Amino acid sequence: MPDIIKWPSNAIQVNKTCRLFAERSQFQNILGAIDGSHIHITAPKHLHQAYFNRKGFYSIVLLASCDATLAFNYVWTGNPGSTHDSTVLRQSDLFAQSNERIPPGFCLLGDSGFPLLGWLVTPFRDHGNLTRQQKLFNKTHSRCREVIERAFGMLKNRFRRLYRFEMLDLTLLVNNVLAACVLHNICISEDDGDLPIEPQQPNAAENFDDTFARDGHELQGVQLRQQLMQQLLNI
Repeated sequence: MPDIIKWPSNAIQVNKTCRLFAERSQFQNILGAIDGSHIHITAPKHLHQAYFNRKGFYSIVLLASCDATLAFNYVWTGNPGSTHDSTVLRQSDLFAQSNERIPPGFCLLGDSGFPLLGWLVTPFRDHGNLTRQQKLFNKTHSRCREVIERAFGMLKNRFRRLYRFEMLDLTLLVNNVLAACVLHNICISEDDGDLPIEPQQPNAAENFDDTFARDGHELQGVQLRQQLMQQLLNI
């Protein structure tokens, strides 16, 4: 997996990733779009209620980031389905290693179910009072971020078992999900991506863990989001 699912780590990889996102949205310095997706499973024998998600079925969460080609550059899975995306993020090694992985001024794009951080930019929350500039930002943000929803749709359409696992061994289940992500990237690299993509239902936005806001991350995110919005206004 480390040879196939790679985080952009050198200047050439970073520049290529950012260039392809900029071609989609005019946003600069975007390293990926991130989201969570539920993998339907049979109820585990132990702690099964933890795996029962808000959509009404048992699952584990697949947290992933992809680039503009729909190839995954980060995956993390195994958390019970009742775990919110923002909590999964905080428990991931992406969060623990964010300072090493994401240089200052670069970021990921996520939906409003994630917290606004100095390296993770979410849309403006719409309470009916957004400015024209904020609406333009949200529209552009959504167009750029949709690649992760398309990547999940392609992954599950190619490997239909991801719609329903019946195995009870959670370790084996997790390894199967990760293996599917690896094969997905291999298919993308071989230009074997010409297949129908079933749209994925975006995860409903929920309140995230407010300790993100309390520890000072949100202010950095506000500043970065303003910079991205200014890029649109300067075009």
